[in-house]
Amino acid sequence: MNKTRGGSGRGRGGRGGGPGHRHRRARAAAGEGDIREARGQDTRAALLAAGRAAFTRRGFDGASVRDITWEAGANLGAVTYHFGSKRGLYVAVLVEYLTPLVDRVGRTAASPGTPQERLEAVVDAFFDYVAENPDIPRLMMQELAAGKVPPSELVALIRRNAGYVAGIVAEGASEGSMRPVHPFLGAVSIVSQLVFISIMSPLLREVGGLDITDPAVRVDVVRHVKASVREGLFCSREASA
Repeated sequence: MNKTRGGSGRGRGGRGGGPGHRHRRARAAAGEGDIREARGQDTRAALLAAGRAAFTRRGFDGASVRDITWEAGANLGAVTYHFGSKRGLYVAVLVEYLTPLVDRVGRTAASPGTPQERLEAVVDAFFDYVAENPDIPRLMMQELAAGKVPPSELVALIRRNAGYVAGIVAEGASEGSMRPVHPFLGAVSIVSQLVFISIMSPLLREVGGLDITDPAVRVDVVRHVKASVREGLFCSREASA
């Protein structure tokens, strides 16, 4: 009788569980999946931040996976798991932190205003972003300065950024407010000033006494760059006739 009444307990509330038990197990499994996903996202973000710092300080070749994972509080295989390789992490760092800058330049280039106003706004957008992320220009230019071929993802971002600026240059030349220069070279002449000044900030401080981390000094630097762009590329309609 006991066997008939209690059985194995699978009919009503025993270990085998009915529909309610199965639902609870499914919810628990889903909750564990969410936790694992959140932890994975946290680990990925920590690896990106640690990779950014290591690549900026030591370059790609000098940065070690062991140091990056230690700094991120992750196990040694985390870089391979999340990014495939150290190179994959390096590319992800470049994309993660340069895309917002390129997007900002794109929005600025598409904003209302004359070509001169928009180019000067691009100068502001670049220096504002670098003020928030002072390591970005150095990180972006390391492989180029070493004579290496940069990742295709970085090339695509640089091409897109230059395209935004070159579009303004072409428009200015077409309407006659800007000298008839090659649009891409005109864009390079503008962007190179921004990048070079940012990379040279330690030397500017030591040699020229200009600390561009000081907001007041940065205002003067931005004003200087805008003036060089204005005087080097723009002209009156009379002069361009």
